[in-house]
Amino acid sequence: MNEMTVSVSGMKSEDCIQRIESALLSLNGIERALADLKEELVTIVYDEEAVEVSAIMQTIEEAGYQPV
Repeated sequence: MNEMTVSVSGMKSEDCIQRIESALLSLNGIERALADLKEELVTIVYDEEAVEVSAIMQTIEEAGYQPV
């Protein structure tokens, strides 16, 4: 398992946190996703053999947020 932290702009509320976490957890290979509203960060634990970083970033974008 790998862990990465991504800065994400556009998170404004608890609903945003739930939307991002749910979207990420729906991906095969994501073990844990924890969004921090105050810091605008998402920490993701994932299996690098099951999911690519590009798919993680795309999922964040498709949820309506911008990884930076």
